[in-house]
Formats: sequence, C-alpha cells, structure tokens
Amino acid sequence: MDIVILTDFHRGSYKIIGDLFANSFRGQRSVRHLPTPETSASSKDLGNKIAGTIVFHNTLGDRFVPLPECYNIALPLHEWSEYPKAWINLLNEFDEVWTITDHVRNILSRGGLTKPMYKLPPALDTENVPQKRDWGIEDLPKFLFVGEPHFRKGHHLLMLGFMTTFPKTNEARLTIKTSPSCQWESPREDIVLIKEEWSRDRLLSEYAKHDCFVSASLGEGLGLPLGESIMAELPVCTNHWGGHQSLLQQEAFIEISHREIIQPFTSDPEFYAENQKCAYSSPDAIRIGLLKFLTLNSEQKQNMTSSAKENFLKIYAKKFTDPNIQHRLARIHKNLTS
Repeated sequence: MDIVILTDFHRGSYKIIGDLFANSFRGQRSVRHLPTPETSASSKDLGNKIAGTIVFHNTLGDRFVPLPECYNIALPLHEWSEYPKAWINLLNEFDEVWTITDHVRNILSRGGLTKPMYKLPPALDTENVPQKRDWGIEDLPKFLFVGEPHFRKGHHLLMLGFMTTFPKTNEARLTIKTSPSCQWESPREDIVLIKEEWSRDRLLSEYAKHDCFVSASLGEGLGLPLGESIMAELPVCTNHWGGHQSLLQQEAFIEISHREIIQPFTSDPEFYAENQKCAYSSPDAIRIGLLKFLTLNSEQKQNMTSSAKENFLKIYAKKFTDPNIQHRLARIHKNLTS
C-alpha cells in the first residue's frame, strides 16, 4: 500500500521530521512527501486522487484535516503540558495517531484523545553526524545552541545565564545558530548569532566543533538539535522536561534545574490551552549548570556522552524503529484488505 506524507514544508523542523519518516518508510513501500493542502477543497481533491492510500499528516493545530477515502494518521508535536481542546477534537477525526515522545503521548491521553495512539518515532540515527573525538577544552569554552528565534526557545534566559556565568567578555563563547528571520542582535561580542540558512550537512558538522550544547528552552515536543548533539557525542546541558525526557537519561547530561510554571503566552491564540505549563530555568540555574560542566574532565565528559548516545539509540536507532513501524503498517494493510 502506498504512503503519502503531508508536511508543512515552511516549518523547518517539520520538513526534517517528514524526511526522517519518509526514510523509515522507504524500501518496501512507495512514499511521496507532499506539502499540506492549504484549503478544504484542495484536501478533498487530493483525497479523491489518492483514495486508498495511507496518509500521514505532519502538521499542527487546525491544519489536521483528514483526507476522504484515505487511512489518515496524525503526527502531532506539542511543547507545553496541555493540548488545546479544539485540536484534540480534530485528532479524534483521524484513524490513529503516532507520537515521537512520551511527552506528546501523555498530553494527548490526558487531553481526551479517543483514537488509537502509538509511540512510533522515525529513526534518528540515519544521518551522517560527525563525531566529537576530543573532549578537552582548547582556549575558551565553546557553547552551542540551535533554535528558531521564538521566545519558547529561551534565548533570553540562555544569554543572561551565560553573561551571569561569565561576567567579563571573552571568558567563553556562546554560539546561537538560528534563522534569517531573527530580528534581534547579540548583547555582547562573545555571544555569536548566526542568522543563516544552512544545509543539513553543514549544521550536523557544527556540533562537534563545540564543547557543550546548552538549552534553556521552555518546552520541546522532541528537541531535535538535542538529539543531534547526542549523536555527535557532544555534552548536553539542559532541563529534564517535555520531549527532553525521552531523549535523555539521568547522569548522562548536565541538568539545568527548572520550575514547572504556568505558561500564559502564545504566538497564536489558537495555540493556547488553559493551565498550560512549561519548564522555566532561571539565569542562575543556567549559571550553575554551565559551571558544573566546567568542573568535568575529559574522561567524565566522554563517559557521559557515550552513555547518553547508548540510551538514545535504544529508542531511536533504525534497527529498533523500522521493525516497529513496518509491523504497524503491515497490520494496517491487513485490516484494510481483509
């Protein structure tokens, strides 16, 4: 049975997730990766053209619209602790839902999802991620964060935490790789903002050039750059909340403490759900995390990253994810043809 993946290509991380799923599906099945239809009329037209197909919807919010005459599977991601009720109602129009992390699975269950749900992530070890080979620090400590210029990513907290840790300029360096849409400037010369579009190969080769990946994100449905850091065997310093909990195990990263607080802000009113919570890491908590990283020797960092990668691959390695995905697709095919 053919597979179609509908993705919001204008959302960079969704494009990557869609490509990763496509790679997991290929081999035994024909896969087409297409943009999410923009109107109900175009959704209906596409459904009529591909009737009988398994369709994966890699989108968000009110763009979850099942296609007629198809077997529809939703691939939702969500950062906060509560999923908007209106969106749950849309997901309940699907045949089933696949999640990538326990965080998303739990909030959907708590939110009232009634359709079958499966934790079936794509393989996250199929790309060529250059490995870090030396965990010693040469010259200045080099920290890296990768994320869009959105308040949820906690750039403001990270920069203030960095400057609190290193009150004098050029005691260390923080590089933030973001996108050209970023409109703000760096507060200090040792905080480097890269506002460029990079190829996947260039981005993946960047991790190993740094000493530590640090994130003060308020919430992640997955946290793909964190997973990329783990694959590069780059030490990670972040909070243990949301999607991060599926990627990290205790003692295999430097934990930045956080408080779970009400999250009252959103970029779009439709994204809001009452009592949404997030993980707030204060600048002082970030300072403590960064200073703890600096106390580790090379052997400790190497052991930490090795352990983090081993745990990560137990869940997201191709040899585990692909059989699970193929088994589920086979069951769907059998049910549809019996």
